[in-house]
Amino acid sequence: MTRREAPAPAPALTSLLSQKFLLSKRKKSGSDPMVNFIRELHKDLEVVYVGQLCLSWEILHWQYEKALELWDSDPYGMRLYNEVAGEFQQFQVLLQRFIENEPFEGPRVQSYIKNRCVLRNLLQVPLLREDSMKGKRARRKGKDGDSITSDMLVEIMEESIRIFWQFLRSDKDAENVISKGRKGTQIEPQDPTERELLTEVRTSLQKKEKRLKDISRSGSSILRKFQKHQGDNSDQVLCFFSQVDINLVSRVLNMSKVTTDQLLWCRSKLSKINFISRKIHVEHSFLLFPC
Repeated sequence: MTRREAPAPAPALTSLLSQKFLLSKRKKSGSDPMVNFIRELHKDLEVVYVGQLCLSWEILHWQYEKALELWDSDPYGMRLYNEVAGEFQQFQVLLQRFIENEPFEGPRVQSYIKNRCVLRNLLQVPLLREDSMKGKRARRKGKDGDSITSDMLVEIMEESIRIFWQFLRSDKDAENVISKGRKGTQIEPQDPTERELLTEVRTSLQKKEKRLKDISRSGSSILRKFQKHQGDNSDQVLCFFSQVDINLVSRVLNMSKVTTDQLLWCRSKLSKINFISRKIHVEHSFLLFPC
């Protein structure tokens, strides 16, 4: 008895996503059920993408701090991390490939969903762990000179963060919502309390982005100075992490529809970034994005 293979969901989903852009050329009609269905589908898929983006950054940042702790606790490099290092290198390759192919694959959300149906590990951050005993014995028996120690693991993590930053910056909707203006497809909140919260978050975003630019030379210089020997609390590293958080907040505010919980998440994110004189102060926290 032969086992039937489940049909791949990617073609059907991609077809629906493609219809959104064909339907957008038709007259806007609130009574057209297909137009409304595709529009609502796109909103839901956009939340999936943005939620995964925010979650990946929270885990990646947390894992980097953990890698620094592992490095500090292992001065002689006795622990090995070849297995997880390979997973992080795959994480890097998938993001780089996505960035390279995106110009030929359409808008970000559509491209992400299509690729995610095929590449299950896209944007999935590996969890740090020491090599299994079996892996350690095999490498020691073969006297493998390519063993990954804790200091090398930190370097791999930093490269992963740099590539994630490139992935985020290549998302056109991660730009400042104030300077580029809202998209015509975005829905403004009707509730007065929600409108007030949205205005508060936008104002805070604009002020903190300006302050961040004032104390840092440029985004590229922050990226170049993001190196392990500076430690996790150096001003340039804090500026870099804060810039990632600010871009994520901008991406959330650029969604077609933003809920009250998501606005509160944005406000909480921004409240962790503060400036005293020309020094940046960041309160570390792990904030799950509300989908």
